[in-house]
Amino acid sequence: MLAEIILALYAIVILIYLFISFFIVYHMVRFSSESELNTVMLVFFVVVSAGLLFSNLLMFFSMDWNTILSKLLAF
Repeated sequence: MLAEIILALYAIVILIYLFISFFIVYHMVRFSSESELNTVMLVFFVVVSAGLLFSNLLMFFSMDWNTILSKLLAF
């Protein structure tokens, strides 16, 4: 039960991260003055953001939440 709650809260955090990233990309495209530098920054931001998101997802799903919660609730 608690593992599903943690998963739902994590999904909300991921959605907020994606929403904020979308607005950063939007503002970089819309309000940047130099197109060459804008393209490099945009590609860099997207690659780094995707890498951070992927590594975060891997770490989150590699944890055994049932064991962690059972030990936490045993105290």
